[in-house]
Amino acid sequence: MQIKKIGLSIGSIAAVLGLVAGCGTGNNSSGGSSSSSKTVDIGYITWDEDVAVSYLWQNILESKGYTVKLDQLQAGPLFTGLSQNNVNLFFDTWLPDTHKAYMQKYGANLESLGKWYQGKTTEGIVVPTYMTNVNSISDLNKISGELGGQIVGIEPGAGETSLAQNAIKDYGLKETLQSSSTPAMLAALKKAYDAKKPIAVLLWSPHWAFATYKLKYLKDPKQAFGKAGWIQTEANKTWAQANPKVAGWIKNFKLTDQQLGQLENDINQADNQADGVKKWVAANQQLVNSWTKS
Repeated sequence: MQIKKIGLSIGSIAAVLGLVAGCGTGNNSSGGSSSSSKTVDIGYITWDEDVAVSYLWQNILESKGYTVKLDQLQAGPLFTGLSQNNVNLFFDTWLPDTHKAYMQKYGANLESLGKWYQGKTTEGIVVPTYMTNVNSISDLNKISGELGGQIVGIEPGAGETSLAQNAIKDYGLKETLQSSSTPAMLAALKKAYDAKKPIAVLLWSPHWAFATYKLKYLKDPKQAFGKAGWIQTEANKTWAQANPKVAGWIKNFKLTDQQLGQLENDINQADNQADGVKKWVAANQQLVNSWTKS
């Protein structure tokens, strides 16, 4: 199966700074608008489930007459914008560990709209199953030379990046973390997997890569990556209070692992995200309708 990068390219630094400063969406910063709006700004990171769900809700809300703006950001600017109501919604808050620091810093200005993923989340260092001599994180030191002394990571500002840096210290690893982007990590994984070469990457579940490749998490007895958790939606508190209808729809939103996997697969096989979402919605219209009941 050909891997398709389903995240958009990261915008310019000026665009990010403009969003955080309150220039990006037309919503007021530091508290936002006190009235309801037919424009919704969804912030997202390049984790595949977040891209898929953000585009899904763009489709749903636009079908209801809303104008939806999607902003791809790294986690830090995203949570800052969310707290200031320059971003209204973020569907991919991973707890209790990955985004804990952001929630501690900005949580007073946010409102949870519920846990939408109907399963447990996992994060960690992953290798192909053909690497039979590597089963725990500490085993990576045995093959540091084969890995080029690197673990292939994702965005520098991602919560999992911080956890991985802690894991390197906790286990005394010789490897360094090669921070890049989620699409770049997936491309490196595909290239190594196709050639049956050793590779260690940061990954998480749910993710379509586990259905595409035979992969395994390395054992983490020190729990550097924390325990299994959940995904929930966070909204700016002022926005949620001013837009109870949309907030209520999102509280109804639930996806099983199978439903999410099919959504990601439809997007990967389509020419673009919107077409993939349309295909999935057409096949799951009754489910979608159940979320938007008044």
